[in-house]
Amino acid sequence: MKLSSRPLGDSNLEITPVGVGTAPIGSDRSWYIYWGETDEKTAIETIRTALDLGINWIDTAPFYGWGRAERIVGKALKGRREDAFIFTKCGTIRDRDGGSHMNLRPETIRREVEESLARLQTDHIDLYQMHDVDPDTPIEDSWREIYKLIDEGKVRYAGLSNPSHPTRRARHEDRPRDLPAGTVQSPP
Repeated sequence: MKLSSRPLGDSNLEITPVGVGTAPIGSDRSWYIYWGETDEKTAIETIRTALDLGINWIDTAPFYGWGRAERIVGKALKGRREDAFIFTKCGTIRDRDGGSHMNLRPETIRREVEESLARLQTDHIDLYQMHDVDPDTPIEDSWREIYKLIDEGKVRYAGLSNPSHPTRRARHEDRPRDLPAGTVQSPP
């Protein structure tokens, strides 16, 4: 089945109007309140069925089940990597007490991309997004690190996920002028 497609932001990625969101498949005990337990085999079959139907992108994050969703996506794309663009995120770090905080320091971004590549079983990420903003790290430092990853071929495009409208505007305007923005995704 061939679905229509459209460009994603400033990138040359042509994506279908609908993608596969993986927050529910990352469900672990801490997320049961939202979606309940998720069976890995069913999640893999669901992703592969979506690809068979022509959907060509998957959105995930290390935060979804603390890596579980990315591991499942990696298994689902085994032998089918060319069928899907992978979008993942960085910056949401797990606290020792089970909570989370934002950390977009360059060294954290670099560590997270390596961990995501391993879980996803791939050599590149098509869209790498800052999951939110980190008030303790200059956004220019975060952008520059992600664009180094682009230069290295580990990431194709960069984006910003989940900021409020005023934050989105400020963070987009704060990016270094020599760095093109890929996408900005915000909640409704």
